[in-house]
Amino acid sequence: MATTNLMTEITSRYSKMTKAEKKVADFVLSSPQTALSSTITDLSKLCDVGETSVFRFCRTLSLKGYQDFKLSLALSTSTPESLAKKELIDVADTDNCKDTATKVLQAYNMALNQAFETLNFNAIPKVVDLILSARSINMFGFGGSGTSASEARNKFMKILPNVIYNSDAHMQLTQAALLGEGDLAVIFCNSGITKDCIEIARICHSTKASVVFITMFLKTPAAQYSNILLLCGANEGPMEGGSIAAKTSQLFLIDIVYAEVYKKLGDKALENKKKTSQIITEKMM
Repeated sequence: MATTNLMTEITSRYSKMTKAEKKVADFVLSSPQTALSSTITDLSKLCDVGETSVFRFCRTLSLKGYQDFKLSLALSTSTPESLAKKELIDVADTDNCKDTATKVLQAYNMALNQAFETLNFNAIPKVVDLILSARSINMFGFGGSGTSASEARNKFMKILPNVIYNSDAHMQLTQAALLGEGDLAVIFCNSGITKDCIEIARICHSTKASVVFITMFLKTPAAQYSNILLLCGANEGPMEGGSIAAKTSQLFLIDIVYAEVYKKLGDKALENKKKTSQIITEKMM
């Protein structure tokens, strides 16, 4: 069960830990923010121990697993002030609505600049080619990343007839199971460690569907199942899930890919956009 006193718990149980567990404890106590942004694979390498030792370290602290550990670490190291600073929105430091709006604007600008610096401009054309040649284009994502997947569906279906997204987790897994060679899975997962996202990537890989995995973490376990790994998002812990930076970065990438697809489709994109726009216009008063 998650705790807000993880550092105290680690210190109090340190003497009962194994040698490998103490290595993990030492690293977490000295570099909590690095640990917070690491996958279990990353942390095991940083501590020079096996992943099993990291898991045992979590169980020694009476935690259910690694995600419970990360949540506890976030609760134990994050304060309202630090969270506000990270998002550049410190409500206590603004005198009026305009000041707050200025802080939010700064957060968006920083997110866009970070996204631009991390984009792989050699990989994006390959993603465009996969989209244009795919029998079906399937968007996947959960939570904040699910919002991005839904927005991608809404945008691309204005010019392409074969774009699919289901918000229900079970339906996404079912959808993935029926994909095959010629189909494309585009998976939004900022953290890179959401279990269902990794499972969807594995399923699609096993059915020979093409997989594009969009994440902030290069060492995501989903990398082994992905045709293309696109770095995009924000470095956030469990307490900042769905942050401004993550959403803005993903939407920025969606617009770039959409623009490139539109450009390659040429007259067909314009024709389809006119058709879909006309249908929507007829629904207006």
